[in-house]
Amino acid sequence: MKKLFPVVLFFIVGCQLPIEKDIPVSVDSYLRKVPAVKTAIIHLKNEKMSKDDIEYLQFFDKLKPILTAKGYRLTNPAAVILRLEFGVKKEKQVSIKSAIDTAEYAHPVDEPSVLPTTQYNRLDVYEKYITLTAVQADKAEQPLWKTTVSLKDYASDFRSAQDKLLYLLSHFIEKDSGQQISANLTDTEFYQRYALNFSAAEASALFVTEPEMRRRYLRELQIRVDAHAADFKKCGLTEKREIAFTISPFGTLPSFGFKETFNLSGKPISEKIRSCIAQYFEPLLEPPHGLDTTQPMSIVIPIR
Repeated sequence: MKKLFPVVLFFIVGCQLPIEKDIPVSVDSYLRKVPAVKTAIIHLKNEKMSKDDIEYLQFFDKLKPILTAKGYRLTNPAAVILRLEFGVKKEKQVSIKSAIDTAEYAHPVDEPSVLPTTQYNRLDVYEKYITLTAVQADKAEQPLWKTTVSLKDYASDFRSAQDKLLYLLSHFIEKDSGQQISANLTDTEFYQRYALNFSAAEASALFVTEPEMRRRYLRELQIRVDAHAADFKKCGLTEKREIAFTISPFGTLPSFGFKETFNLSGKPISEKIRSCIAQYFEPLLEPPHGLDTTQPMSIVIPIR
């Protein structure tokens, strides 16, 4: 008879501790004078960017409504020059703590004992910023007002922060902050006031952001799907049907299927029809920024 020897197994499981979701945003704003005449022209101060670059054109499309709401009319000749600089600067590296659990089996029938250890990783910190300075066109050495908004985190992409920065910029143009302010901007305030364009009176402290973002994403997707009803009809589907799907952070389609196995006549939907609908459906998906992509979604495929 063979002897049985204790077997020792080691499992190492690592996970990075969650990074704080509320990231401080900074504002530093000065005011000397609000211009009486608000015709303006933008001077872009970024050294490695021109006004023909797509990065500037997309950013300008979001900045222009904010300036218009403040009464500025972009035209030339102009009474005011708006000196604009925006982008990303690499700041430093920081050490991030990770939890490492080592599970040891001293005997095949024993429960594992967890031996926690700690690991540190180095991550780059990036500052995303917008600086807007207004000067008199005929006296460029005399500033009227200046506003700088910035956000520091681990993402090197300016667009990941630009909407929050624009939201605060809109509140501090032509305003003196008194000192540099650095504080958390909650998702609840930002999403209601900026994304949904609610007034302060319409906003609620009880608002839950992620479910509303999910509902809004599905509403906008349903509009796009309805607009392509003729394409889905080409696939041979004879009635509107609800589909269930998962979506990746990139807006691709890992899985897709009909929520009901059979249609009204009791016949299964063929592989050819399912493949055809999936082919038309996937291009309509947008990347689901800020959504939990582990949860399935559903939407109705129309027939007209």
